[in-house]
Amino acid sequence: MRRYLEGLSGSHGLEEAGIEGNVVRVVARPEDVPAVLATARERLGILHLSFITVVDRGDGDFELTYELLDLRGGRVRVRTNLRSEEPVIGTVTHIYPTANWHEREAYDMFGVAFAGHPDLRRVYMWQDHFDHHPLLKSFEISTKRTFEGLR
Repeated sequence: MRRYLEGLSGSHGLEEAGIEGNVVRVVARPEDVPAVLATARERLGILHLSFITVVDRGDGDFELTYELLDLRGGRVRVRTNLRSEEPVIGTVTHIYPTANWHEREAYDMFGVAFAGHPDLRRVYMWQDHFDHHPLLKSFEISTKRTFEGLR
């Protein structure tokens, strides 16, 4: 775990870094996330991105967490915060191909866009006539408003 922490901290200006149990937790600026993940894969040998989670903190504040799994037993959790009404962060599909689905899901459910993504389209919601992102705190559940004109 210490090797992961030193490898990431030594290469990038992280906002926070530490070890909790068997998890290395780091906080990076949004623009540094692709470089941090590239270091994790290329220099530290962490070959699997398990998932990307998004939390809508409200008022255009989003928290993204990238969970990396080293099949030798360690985990690295890279967190970043986006503050924007139209959040955009660089894609990591060229580093971890499994990010493709997770980034599309984040886009579909929360409206977080991933610049440079090879196929950023909706996964669960229909493509046409549905401009909403249902996991946003600002999403109003109103079938009359949401589904109007789709029947």
